[in-house]
Amino acid sequence: MPTTDDYRTGKIVEGIKKAEMVLDSRSALAAGDPAFERIREKIVAFRPVWVTAEQAVELIRRAEVIAIGERVCRALHPDSPETQSVFLDELAEAMVDANKAEVITVPEAMQIINRQSPHRIITSMVSGKYLELCAAWPPDCVFCKAERVGIRCIGVRQDFRI
Repeated sequence: MPTTDDYRTGKIVEGIKKAEMVLDSRSALAAGDPAFERIREKIVAFRPVWVTAEQAVELIRRAEVIAIGERVCRALHPDSPETQSVFLDELAEAMVDANKAEVITVPEAMQIINRQSPHRIITSMVSGKYLELCAAWPPDCVFCKAERVGIRCIGVRQDFRI
């Protein structure tokens, strides 16, 4: 399972980079293939879910600390148009401590979420909690790439429980 320390240290970017190298080099991976299984295990551990803007706002309202920072995948895809993620609680604190994010208020976070497409917000689990809200850009999103090669990892809105 990914941890706040993986984000703080940048280890998460290295992991995504390795996964993308495999995902980008194959049009389809087969179950049982060691590369497929390794990537599937790591990606599924995030338990990513597409959420509505309303669900994202509810997570924000429940958070004690909120921060905004560059989307993790954007470190690998600087030309992608979506640039920001909202980090919550322990992840927000870790990203701020690493100078990778800045603390914002609930209204500021809500404004960011409402400005982003409600059809492309993914929340992912970090250290056992949903702590990241990302305005996913499907061509560059590691979860979307995994889905395209047959790794079913992204949950749907109605399955998400706050």
